[in-house]
Amino acid sequence: MDGWRARIGLIYPSSGKRDADFFRLAPPGVSVHVARVPFAGRGTLESIGAMSQLDNLLAAARLLSGLRPACISWADTSGSFMFGADGDAKQVEAIRAATSVPASTTSTACLAAFARLGVSRVAVASPYLSEVNDQLRTYYQAHGLTVVRLLSLELENEWDIHRTPREKVYALAKEAYSPEADGLFIPCTDFEGVNLIEVLEQDLGVPVVTANQATMWHAVRLSGVLDRVPNSGALFGLSLS
Repeated sequence: MDGWRARIGLIYPSSGKRDADFFRLAPPGVSVHVARVPFAGRGTLESIGAMSQLDNLLAAARLLSGLRPACISWADTSGSFMFGADGDAKQVEAIRAATSVPASTTSTACLAAFARLGVSRVAVASPYLSEVNDQLRTYYQAHGLTVVRLLSLELENEWDIHRTPREKVYALAKEAYSPEADGLFIPCTDFEGVNLIEVLEQDLGVPVVTANQATMWHAVRLSGVLDRVPNSGALFGLSLS
């Protein structure tokens, strides 16, 4: 994987196992490089908050900056929405200030994705515990999105989130969708989603945004690359503006 067009640096939890999603979503000539932050593997607000402290993110970002990346993104959904409506913006600014590199987070990317897709009423198919789902709802509603329906598997263990079968995620997404929604969201960067985007968009007739898809779309666009990536949903047909 040769980054002759752009190199993207991703900060990813130590338990994350979906690196292949990010590689698949990289256009030709774009390389992806991953640095890890320590994570205990329990999907509680306390554990996620400990992982997502700025010291951890900045240590990983500084390592990635040696690659001279075009963008550095904090590739974690809950770790970028749990600190309030402007928590992700503070993370972005801290990474940018520490590295002099354009930065993003998964939640920042998802907000940009919903805006570009014209989604204002979203259904959510989540793996998270209730306390994390509450933070998700609060964050997105603070940014003007209405969460019309949220269904969750209520999983605490990171291994259980990652190992959830594709058919179970598909069924959850179908059940979570409401005709009142104009988009579907599948959060968590260690949860299945990327491989279901195309079929869900066909089945539901609305745009589908997943954590890894939005993370890479935003990072790729911030890197100045405008390619559409096949089988990656309506989002990858759009520019940033």
